[in-house]
Amino acid sequence: MNKLKSPIAVVWEITNNCNYKCPHCRAYMSSISEDVNLENKIIEEIIENDILSVNISGGEPLVNPRIVSIVSRLTKASIDVGLSSNGWLFSKIGKELVDNGLSFLQVSLDGPRELHDSFRGVDGAYERAIEALKYAKSLGLRTQMNVTITSRNLSTLMYNLDVANEIGIDRIFYRRVVPAGKGKENISLLPPKEEYLRKILELSKIYSETLDIAIDDPILPILMMKDGANVDNDRMSCTAGVKSIGIDSNGVVYPCIFLREKVGDLHENDFSTIWNNSPILEKLRNRDFYKCGKCEFNYVCGGCRAYSGIFEKDEMCPL
Repeated sequence: MNKLKSPIAVVWEITNNCNYKCPHCRAYMSSISEDVNLENKIIEEIIENDILSVNISGGEPLVNPRIVSIVSRLTKASIDVGLSSNGWLFSKIGKELVDNGLSFLQVSLDGPRELHDSFRGVDGAYERAIEALKYAKSLGLRTQMNVTITSRNLSTLMYNLDVANEIGIDRIFYRRVVPAGKGKENISLLPPKEEYLRKILELSKIYSETLDIAIDDPILPILMMKDGANVDNDRMSCTAGVKSIGIDSNGVVYPCIFLREKVGDLHENDFSTIWNNSPILEKLRNRDFYKCGKCEFNYVCGGCRAYSGIFEKDEMCPL
């Protein structure tokens, strides 16, 4: 596989802090002050390496007091900047972010009000999420509802689809929960395999002229082929370490923000050195990992490395 000189997209966690208490969070809630010098270095590295797109995440990125400045500096360098948020604070700062170039907002919504508030650990979280998406739409932002599929919301996935259509947002994005961070301590959140496979296959068959329905799971093409659908064999599902990369608030670099396998540290090396010399990234690009790497579908699928680890088979595999 040809290696790009730099990733096309970066997900950057600008803080580890959050105002929610989600049981699956890949980051850890702690009261810490972000390193401003490190933030500046990361911004410079992103600009110097000609990154096209940055998704600002966390923790909850809107609790970082320098969020507007971060967005502004990136967009002034002609970088497309999006935001992943729980939505709670967006109504207070959304207009200023848009005025400084923000182009995209994605907000997590787990299901109906009671389910979402319980899962996020904050009363009123559901209303704030809906308000944020509506407000973002009114500001002209591209909007996306993120749905993390867990054992708790397998039966309510269509509810989210109905709400997304009602609000009129651009995209709904489903992905399975990953056992990273706090998710490692709450394994009961992992959905039962057979029911999960059935649900995402059902979702893949839904068509909407107004709403983009995305299911972010590399095993979906295999499910579709087994179901008799035509699938483009030239597509590559997982782009971790190939076209995209993750950076946390401490400057640690990962192949994917959900795959917490350290490939470098921006305290120690520049971004280009990490991208071009990491043995782990090289293995990911060559699909050199255990049974998934030897499978005939290793490029069209390759399994979710974040779910099962880099060198293990994807336990959700339907084959």
